[in-house]
Amino acid sequence: MNVQYSEIRMAFDFVSSGVQGENVAYVNKRDGEIYYYSETLGLDETRGLDVHSESFEPVPYREALDLGRELAFDFVDERLPGHYAAVRDFFADEDTAESRLKELLQANALFEEWSEYKAAKIEEFLREWCEQRDIGLS
Repeated sequence: MNVQYSEIRMAFDFVSSGVQGENVAYVNKRDGEIYYYSETLGLDETRGLDVHSESFEPVPYREALDLGRELAFDFVDERLPGHYAAVRDFFADEDTAESRLKELLQANALFEEWSEYKAAKIEEFLREWCEQRDIGLS
């Protein structure tokens, strides 16, 4: 059974929307259904399911796909190589790094391109993640 890429992406965004482990989603590899759990939101679609069996695969949290700082460094290296050292310095303070990067990209009219680059990389990583786990995508 295949899963729509948009459903995998929605589950990934859900899992990555909070602190790691706060929101969880599982893909049932047999029927392609995705089940969500969040104690914070009072959501439990996993009740009665053995989500720890081989039939279920937990959707990864964003950090598992290396989509943070290294992705930003790759983009800046390609598009703003003269600012690479400054961006490295941004990430010395994780609390302000994203906002400082955004300001730099906007000042250089690259924020839209960054958003597209990031979305494409997320899709690439998620498609590869699904393939490695025998989760068919359509």
